Amino acid sequence: MAVARFEPAGGPIEVAVSCDPNRNGSYTIILWEANANEVVKKYPGNFLNTADDEYSLDTPNAKHKGRLLEAMVVVAIPPGVGPSDVSMTVSQDGAELARDERSVAPGSPGALVDLFVELESQ
Repeated sequence: MAVARFEPAGGPIEVAVSCDPNRNGSYTIILWEANANEVVKKYPGNFLNTADDEYSLDTPNAKHKGRLLEAMVVVAIPPGVGPSDVSMTVSQDGAELARDERSVAPGSPGALVDLFVELESQ
């Protein structure tokens, strides 16, 4: 599993989901509590509108130590085109900390991609 080592005193932790090339789809980013089956927050979105797909986690950053980010992404890749790469990227202060990524093959009418990044402080 990818691990994002963040600076507790740095700027907000950012999480972004992307589909490249862009295809029809939607996602939910789930922030899980450390060592618990408890959801802290959900960030829903889709690739159909013009809104960006990047979210800032609540501060202070220190409370995110040991938490887990999960992105459940569903995309439709039509036949006759190339694959699309679905990714979740965690960054802070403009620097990428971690990324989880999967490729979805053409002819996938509704493929589910489940991505994970663990949050750890430096």
